[in-house]
Amino acid sequence: MNNYTAVVMAGGKGTRLGSLTKNCPKPLLKINNEHFLNYLLFNIARYGFKKIIIVAGYRGKLFKKFHKKKIFNTTTEVFIERKLHGTLGALNKVRNKIPNDFFIFNGDTFYNFNYLDLVKVSNENKNRKIFFSLKPVICKNVNRYNAYKLNSNILVRAEKKLNKKILVSGGVIFCKKSVLNFNEKKGDIEDFFFSKKKFIYKLFGKIYDEPFIDIGLTKDFYKAEKFIKNNFPKISIYFDRDGVLNKIKKNQYIKKPTEFIWINGAKKIIKYLNDNNFFVFIITNQAGIGKGYIKLKDYQKIEKKIHSELCLNGSHIDKIYYCPFHKDAIIKKYKKNSFLRKPNPGMIFKSFSEFPVIKKSSLFIGDQITDKQAANRANLKFLMFKNKNLFIFMMKNLRDYF
Repeated sequence: MNNYTAVVMAGGKGTRLGSLTKNCPKPLLKINNEHFLNYLLFNIARYGFKKIIIVAGYRGKLFKKFHKKKIFNTTTEVFIERKLHGTLGALNKVRNKIPNDFFIFNGDTFYNFNYLDLVKVSNENKNRKIFFSLKPVICKNVNRYNAYKLNSNILVRAEKKLNKKILVSGGVIFCKKSVLNFNEKKGDIEDFFFSKKKFIYKLFGKIYDEPFIDIGLTKDFYKAEKFIKNNFPKISIYFDRDGVLNKIKKNQYIKKPTEFIWINGAKKIIKYLNDNNFFVFIITNQAGIGKGYIKLKDYQKIEKKIHSELCLNGSHIDKIYYCPFHKDAIIKKYKKNSFLRKPNPGMIFKSFSEFPVIKKSSLFIGDQITDKQAANRANLKFLMFKNKNLFIFMMKNLRDYF
């Protein structure tokens, strides 16, 4: 879980879609019997955002069913605009709901890159305040997109030429909290950022040549079904925690965050997997909770450290599955034989029910025979980690599996 807020702009009328949006907002159009917005919210939530604010305008009442939903550990909130004042006006109306640095997402686009990489970019460019995701496209319509270029490391508008490659906004922008210090109450976010001198030298962009779709035109909307099928489900990489991601001595328990020390290459390989479109999970037995060696709140602090340190590195774990149960536990509610506990595959099966996993191609990395047994029972490929550098180990072996 990170402390970032995601603001999803879902207020437009979608007039270019004609009859498709006569009674339905663009983000609520259905792809494979599921709202387009549901795919987007799922993908945002798996990155660990604390809150998602959906700003709805056109037929806003239809978004009410998304209010106060829980997606993993992320809470959603719907704000309905009575009058449409553009994306800048929408951001102005919810600014008091944004406590920290935040992301802006277009509700009618899906850019399947590692969102948190923009956090890493911001940490490397601390004098900048706004970070655009940029997508290279062939210009087929000079009126559809704004075009950009990097000029002496500054993001500026560029000339558009028909049938030539241009850089467009990917519909995902990372902003520092201070960006909200503006007075304008209507207009377009991008036009505003690129027209105000106080912002122009604070703009930055990074190109991600990853799958992208904008459902704003009818022909593109009908491509969305194939896009979703190509991007979900995903190959998943499962890691045991102790001895694989962190350094630990045999029969030792990690009881507090300061005792969690990353194994060499662990953060680097997680970033690599995030950037290359894998789900990443941790599957860990934590009988120390049931046996009273570790307080649950201290275990949760360790999880928080894992998430926060990965986030600073522009990476994340999609979900950490842990089992506190053991037949010899001294805490009554944890005293039992559990199907979740490795060598049983219960935690892996749980991930199958919560995420669209390509099971036959997914891989478990562990350092114990119980890890291998759990992987075998879930029909996952398995690698036994006996090395000092997880990145080197994984890169050597990934070539043999994918």
